[in-house]
Amino acid sequence: MPKTQVPSEGITDSAITTAKIASCAVSEAKIAGNAVTSAKITDGQVTADDLASSLNLTGKTVTLPQSAFSVVDQNIALLGFKMAVNDGLTVFNLVDGVVDEFHDESGADEGEGSNDTYCSSNDNYINGSDGASYAAGFSPDAISEPTTSTAGTTPARNAGTSGTFTVPSSVTAVDLRVWGAGGGKGNPDLACASGGGGGYAEGTLAVTASQVLHTAMGRGGAVAPAPGCEAYSGGGSGTGGGGNGGGLSAVLAESTETTLAAPDAYVVGGSAGGGFNNNSGSKSKGGAGGGLIGWSGGQTAAFTQEGSSQSAGGGTQTQGGETGGGGEHASGDGSLFEGGNSIGNHSGGGGAGYYGGGGGNDNDNGGGGSSFYGHPQITSGATYAGARNGSAGQGPGNAMPVMQEGAGASTQPGVISLAPNPITGGTPEYAASNVIGEGGGDPSNPTNNGEDGFVLITATAAPVTTSTTIVSNAFTASSEPASSRIVVFQENVGSVTLNTDIIASISRDGSNFTNVTLADSGYVTGSSGQRILTGTATVSGQPSGTSMRWKLALANNQMKIHGVSLQWK
Repeated sequence: MPKTQVPSEGITDSAITTAKIASCAVSEAKIAGNAVTSAKITDGQVTADDLASSLNLTGKTVTLPQSAFSVVDQNIALLGFKMAVNDGLTVFNLVDGVVDEFHDESGADEGEGSNDTYCSSNDNYINGSDGASYAAGFSPDAISEPTTSTAGTTPARNAGTSGTFTVPSSVTAVDLRVWGAGGGKGNPDLACASGGGGGYAEGTLAVTASQVLHTAMGRGGAVAPAPGCEAYSGGGSGTGGGGNGGGLSAVLAESTETTLAAPDAYVVGGSAGGGFNNNSGSKSKGGAGGGLIGWSGGQTAAFTQEGSSQSAGGGTQTQGGETGGGGEHASGDGSLFEGGNSIGNHSGGGGAGYYGGGGGNDNDNGGGGSSFYGHPQITSGATYAGARNGSAGQGPGNAMPVMQEGAGASTQPGVISLAPNPITGGTPEYAASNVIGEGGGDPSNPTNNGEDGFVLITATAAPVTTSTTIVSNAFTASSEPASSRIVVFQENVGSVTLNTDIIASISRDGSNFTNVTLADSGYVTGSSGQRILTGTATVSGQPSGTSMRWKLALANNQMKIHGVSLQWK
């Protein structure tokens, strides 16, 4: 019987199903060329599972273009690093490739590397170290850091020597903190008559290595009556039972043995005036130091340069405080760096400062000296006035300093003073204290002398960069590779130039290396300095081998290496 042809239009949709077609009935020979087109295959009919179960690639070779290799391995490496960063201790193992997101030194060959310092707390290699930190404290008689500093002596007005601080190498700026000295108490046999509290000033000074800064650490005003009522280092002398003013506390460009001029001042902490008891109790306190204008003498006085009855004026930024009683007097008025002397009976001396406070007249209290931070090389300057009631000066540590620019609490560094080591009794160390610049006569100050001033100079040197080479352990390739790609998870500390400050190279025989041109593939976390660097090298020209290694040479500017990935083919 002849076969009957069934026209295609006679077959309804879905008439032929997979169940009606025997296995392997449709072979490649039965499909005409170009008979199956993409238009004839509806969406979703051929899935990845269909291909996986039906394609037989045994013995077949599928060749991908080099561009596909580069894109795939780069994306895997980048993904590996980014996921390793996000997921903490995740480490990825790749076929024909490794990712070492550092958590220890096991991936590096310590024998081949040099200066390869590993930071275990941050899981990175770094080519250098943080700069040295310095904290040089100066009291009138002692220093805390003999490697940078020499002690001064301030036994009497204009007769002492300044301390010195020599700027270490790699230091470009120092922070200066200066506490003024307290004023002396008046006649200790009577109530009141306390000296004022020393003020405080600070600022950051641009410097160069080996530059010498000179320090003056004011003595507190002596209790009255003292033999000769000798004043100390710029503080004004009291008379007839009046307290002496506190001496000069400052960081200067020149030595105190020279004739100082206004441009020599970097930062000055205003010292306080001496007190005198006039038995009224209402105006019996020496003027506090500090602020851009020192306090005039008397408990209820304010920032003013003018003297008045029973109160001498405070120093300003341009002139000394007036003598008590409202008049002017050559030795009684404050002047640059010096407090005025008492010119009458039973009066306190003025406190030293940038411009000193005035000395008392009859039955007057001395005025406070002004602070200063206006040198053109000073930035971030500030000043706080001392206490008016004879308690601790408003150096940092007190909750409510009186601010020249306005009232309110302030954020200040902790109070620091020199104190013997409580364990060894040896080299002085820093200790918390509230007595810097305290006025004599405060109940907490049994000596009745004003407390000394203090100078603190702090600095941090620039980071130290070291030429560093990091070499990986050898990784065995499954076959001899012709090319290799490196991916570096790097973080800038300094200003790093690619392929100059960081040079990457790859080896296939473990000893011969080919340099890679690194490119920035993008920051990991915005502008943090962390970034992914990538580069490819042809290693087919190296001697035969399957011992894969990477090498990083770091120099010039400091950086951190968080991890390295290496792939090859």
